Amino acid sequence: METKKIEEILKSEGAKFKDWYDVRETPERRPFAKELEYEVPGLFNGKVHLRNNGDFYIFIVSKDVFNWKAKVKELKLKGEVVDAAGGLMWIYEENYDWLRDDIKFLKDYIKQLRESLQHQKH
Repeated sequence: METKKIEEILKSEGAKFKDWYDVRETPERRPFAKELEYEVPGLFNGKVHLRNNGDFYIFIVSKDVFNWKAKVKELKLKGEVVDAAGGLMWIYEENYDWLRDDIKFLKDYIKQLRESLQHQKH
């Protein structure tokens, strides 16, 4: 997987991001992955974890207070949720299209969730 392609997808979805950095199990070991921290302003932030073998994951940290684990069944994601707890979720993405589709879906999902909560308050 190319880092530039991932950056293009994030940028096209309105995300801001920092530079890639190496990930190591211990300081003396060779890097096994790269990570990039991102933010979709006002909605969520996290990082993209790109392994040397090409596998990649997206880490989602919701700015809203809810538990992703309770919502996994209603999420129509292309990627596979590998961990979810509280406002944190890791998704395995098989390809660039899945990444783009899942970011779009999560943006819309969180916006709709906020709207429904606003209507419940009134």
